[in-house]
Amino acid sequence: MGYWESEYSMQTDLRGAAWRRWAIAVPILVFVVVVAAFLVVTVVNSHQPEPQESVYPEEIFGIPVHTELLPETLPARPGERRTIKYVVIHETGNTAEGSDAAGHSAYLLSGKSGDTSWHYTVDDHQIYHHIPDDEIAWHAGDRRTRDGGNLCGIGVELCVNEDGDFEKTFDNAARLTAYLLDTYGLQLGDVKQHADFMDKNCPQTIRDNNRWPEFLEKVHEYKNLIPSEE
Repeated sequence: MGYWESEYSMQTDLRGAAWRRWAIAVPILVFVVVVAAFLVVTVVNSHQPEPQESVYPEEIFGIPVHTELLPETLPARPGERRTIKYVVIHETGNTAEGSDAAGHSAYLLSGKSGDTSWHYTVDDHQIYHHIPDDEIAWHAGDRRTRDGGNLCGIGVELCVNEDGDFEKTFDNAARLTAYLLDTYGLQLGDVKQHADFMDKNCPQTIRDNNRWPEFLEKVHEYKNLIPSEE
């Protein structure tokens, strides 16, 4: 065999050896990447809080609670579970006589709200529960923003009907909010306004009269009245 033939044969052998090494290394590399990705996902998921189970109280601080859940066939109830991070305060903006919590429950059940929904409506003497607390409702106007009001907030609507007593509604909403904070292990800073998630003056009556600090103070006071579990 001549020099050039020998050199060519040697280079061919080297290339063959290199390809064999790659043939062995690539599957190993792919396997390592897949295992690493699996471990990352496992660790991340292990740190995600489990969705809380919704509660269905019959009364809160003596206020009767009527549970009238929307059927899952309505677009207003997507039926998607989530982790609860906030209580989001709204006002209905409906001042018409008779537009109390029962009236808004009937409105939601009729399907006329389209895909708009919320979890609770509060008036001066009762509370209506429309969607399980551990399910998404479309109330905050921020679509599917991560950690947003829709995906993580319990929507609470305060009635402002002119034949109702807003002061009592205000107080009842603070009681409900305190109960929800205690039930789901949330803090006072987790109470949000609708306006925190979109450019809307809501809850309007509370905001226009600078009563948000007063509302939070009431929530704090009522939460302190709830016996701690030992």
